[in-house]
Amino acid sequence: MTVTVVSPEPSGLASMVAELIEQNLARDPERRTLLHPSVVVLDAPDADVTVFLRIERGGIRVGDGDVPDAHVRVRSDAGRLLGLTTTPLRFGLPDPFSPQGRATVEDLVRRRLRIRGLLRHPLRLARLTKLLAVDAGPST
Repeated sequence: MTVTVVSPEPSGLASMVAELIEQNLARDPERRTLLHPSVVVLDAPDADVTVFLRIERGGIRVGDGDVPDAHVRVRSDAGRLLGLTTTPLRFGLPDPFSPQGRATVEDLVRRRLRIRGLLRHPLRLARLTKLLAVDAGPST
């Protein structure tokens, strides 16, 4: 299982996401079961950075830029995107019983956090959040 950064000069976000996933997989090898084919775009307009993840069973490629075939697109400011990695999860989604989870749900409702593919690809989104979560929380 490999996490590869495919950009020649990766942005800080691309490097950070790749390193986070590598650390999470090393710390919890069971997370490898989350690797199902999926394409995700993380967009932080305030930092002028867009990152894609191509997830396959054998590994993940992380790079800078947008890709047209993304199943899930997450758009928010850089701080909120990074905050998602520490949001407590329940079944792969923000835990509404925790203050941080409620704040994330409020960000969704107020459109400070936008997720395209939330309704069409909920399992892909849940696997992504579990893969990125520093602590995957209960019911992972």
